[in-house]
Amino acid sequence: MAFKPPASLVFFLVILPVFVLGTTIGFFNSQKVEFNYLFGMVELPLIALLVAEFVLVALLTLGAGFLRVLSLKAEIRRLRKQIRDSETELRNLRALSAPPPTLTASPSALPKVP
Repeated sequence: MAFKPPASLVFFLVILPVFVLGTTIGFFNSQKVEFNYLFGMVELPLIALLVAEFVLVALLTLGAGFLRVLSLKAEIRRLRKQIRDSETELRNLRALSAPPPTLTASPSALPKVP
């Protein structure tokens, strides 16, 4: 049986280099840059703009993903209701087309013919 590392260890080993690389880039790019936006202009360190952009994009992605999950849940509810209705209709159709139950009587229970 091969060794399989836990997912948290793999996640940690992927995130740690990314964090170290981001910290290094932030440390060596601390000069201020001009940021022009719709309502004015501001001077911020480059790393602050990069982090702000990352957070904004992450929030927008989470929002879009949340909307997609909501629409998929609504579709699941609709399909489950459709299945439930189809099963009910099938049960009703089977009940309608079932032959009437036959009564079996013993010969002693039959009326005597004179």
